[in-house]
Amino acid sequence: MSFVIEILAFILIILLLKRIWNQKVKKIMGQIIVGINIFACFLYMYGIINQSIEYELALPKIFLHGIVAVIIHTLFTLDKE
Repeated sequence: MSFVIEILAFILIILLLKRIWNQKVKKIMGQIIVGINIFACFLYMYGIINQSIEYELALPKIFLHGIVAVIIHTLFTLDKE
């Protein structure tokens, strides 16, 4: 049942975004994604410092979220030019 609710929520979000999508919304959504990925990097670093996650498990995730943030930021920077 929860899967059906998640699919319906996903469809609702897509329909709403199709209705209100413009450059301002695109910029805001991109900055939110970059912020979430950077926040995830800090959470994994905190997990390493707090010793609640092993270094070997956290490092690839930090790298992945860092790369995603850089790519999204680069795409929005290139889109402005």
